[in-house]
Amino acid sequence: MSNSIIQQTRNVARREWKRMLSQPVYLLSSIFAMLFCYLFFLTLMSEGLPQQLPIGIVDGDNSSMSRTLERNINASPQVEIVGKYTSFTEARKDMQEGRIYAIIDIAPGFQSDLLANRQPAISYYVNDVYLVAGSLAYKDLTYISELMSGFILQQSLQARGITGEENLMPILQPIAIDTHQIGNPYTNYSVYLSNVLLPGVLQLLIIMFTIYAIGIEMKQNSTREWLSKGNGSILAALAGKILPHTVLFTLLGLTGLFLLYGVMGFPMNGSIVWMSLSMFLFVMAHQAIGIFIIGLFQRLRDSISVGVFYGLLSFSFAGFTFPIEAMPRGAQIFSWFFPIRYYFKIYVNEALNGADIRYSLIYFAGLLAFLLLPFLVYTRLRSTIVQHDREEIKNSRFNEQLQ
Repeated sequence: MSNSIIQQTRNVARREWKRMLSQPVYLLSSIFAMLFCYLFFLTLMSEGLPQQLPIGIVDGDNSSMSRTLERNINASPQVEIVGKYTSFTEARKDMQEGRIYAIIDIAPGFQSDLLANRQPAISYYVNDVYLVAGSLAYKDLTYISELMSGFILQQSLQARGITGEENLMPILQPIAIDTHQIGNPYTNYSVYLSNVLLPGVLQLLIIMFTIYAIGIEMKQNSTREWLSKGNGSILAALAGKILPHTVLFTLLGLTGLFLLYGVMGFPMNGSIVWMSLSMFLFVMAHQAIGIFIIGLFQRLRDSISVGVFYGLLSFSFAGFTFPIEAMPRGAQIFSWFFPIRYYFKIYVNEALNGADIRYSLIYFAGLLAFLLLPFLVYTRLRSTIVQHDREEIKNSRFNEQLQ
């Protein structure tokens, strides 16, 4: 019995491979699309962080001190002063049109107030509509201002006769800050984004291809041929149908891991073997979801719409943009229904933290739990496939009688 099931599955899988190779949409929408995403995102953020963000300056003082501040800001790799304005109104117009991300407004009398210890103010206006660009520009400008304030204070102290690092540093920086950035020490934005964004694109393709592969059989009235390859076994027909896709998307997923950790050198403090296993379960979990959706809604158009909606929604519940723990309790529970959430937790434990595998076992179990979904709609899907098969037989006999 087991040998016959294996043989039937093999026959269906061989048929599916031929269908995939004979239809360019399979290759264009899977291999080339995923490879394009790898190339696009990994080269787009190859610098790690956005560089030379355009900002503007309104220098109302036009003194040696304000020009020194301007040169220091331009020396930073993350921002670049692309506009010098005579009024704030001009600078605000450019910011509203998206030409610059931040404005530095230096009021008249900046240098004289500074030399007279009247604590002059520098105004920063940051466009946080572009969250990443605005946040990085604000961080860089604040850092440069603090360095300049420290430099001016150092010059003042030295003029009073206080010299030597051991005497100056307790005054300039009473509390020494020792920062350790765990997991992403280089503050590489690509490390933060690509490790979940690329699997997110992959899971969208998996869900759509699984739904399409099954739904197109019913839409094109080819279920009779499909079932005949499995000798009438629905189980063999389904297993053989998704097996080539499992191999294809697992290879694409493993290619992504190789590019991320082998070529790009992203942090991998744990075991690449466990990450590879999680990728394999990640693929199978989304195939199970695809079978569940097509079995539940039956119509190809409706199933693909639901699958795309589910896939896009999963980005919000992965937890890599907004912490799940900060969401309302209901939303936290909802996050359990997305495999990408479990994959993200395994990635954090393995790649970033290098934690022992026992801390990730619960998330592996979560991915395995999704494999039960097809059994919930097996009877419904089986009835739909058998019904289509019977209709095809009736239509075939009717056409024979007409001839």
